[in-house]
Amino acid sequence: MPLGAPDHLDELYSKQRVLTEEAERLETERDKLDAYGTDGNRHYILELQIAALLQEANRIGARISDILERDLQR
Repeated sequence: MPLGAPDHLDELYSKQRVLTEEAERLETERDKLDAYGTDGNRHYILELQIAALLQEANRIGARISDILERDLQR
């Protein structure tokens, strides 16, 4: 593994963890809302935010996988 790779991977893992934890926090908040009542708009916005956070976490996960795979091929 290249000398700078562990630090870079640590940073990526950290970002992925932060995104996932925030998505989980928002899911907890969303689950307390009445999606079909007065909280409908807030529920919808939280759904969008959760999806965006998880999409970015998955994108970072793919980058991590690419880095690890590339390093294994060396």
